[in-house]
Amino acid sequence: MKNSMTRVLWFIAGILLIISGCTLLFRPDASLISMAGMIGFVILINGIFSLTIYFVFHNVMLGALWQLLDGILGILVGFMFLANSVLVASVLPYVFGMWIMFSGLSKLVGGFDLRKLNFDGWDWLVLLGAAMTVLGLLTFFKPVIGTVALSTLFAMALIVEGAHALIRGIYYQRFWL
Repeated sequence: MKNSMTRVLWFIAGILLIISGCTLLFRPDASLISMAGMIGFVILINGIFSLTIYFVFHNVMLGALWQLLDGILGILVGFMFLANSVLVASVLPYVFGMWIMFSGLSKLVGGFDLRKLNFDGWDWLVLLGAAMTVLGLLTFFKPVIGTVALSTLFAMALIVEGAHALIRGIYYQRFWL
């Protein structure tokens, strides 16, 4: 029962993130303010799912602390995006870049932890974690790029985050001791 719930949560989070990423990818004319609200909602939902999974499975899950930190940061960033979209739009590149970079690093470390335990699928998590870390750095250190480029970076990061969630859903049995 718990494992099927986890799998469903990973799939829902992955689908929501990918849909949001595709929306931004195909609508680069969307303003930063509207992106802040949409992204804030998706990040908040993803953070809630991460915390739910942590609290249900922390005693049997590899990398549980990273899951907890990722969930807490996701909820904080999500609420911040939703609370003041105008202010967030001005600092959006920095906040989003830090979130994607931290989330990518946590996935990277988790993937290498799985490698040590000879789990299948660890290489996908390392690849996605590295991609997210690079996207986070690009977003964080190049805030002067135009709205179209920023929208594309956000879209790619959300799609990568969604792909990670889907992969976790597919390989969910292998992440439990």
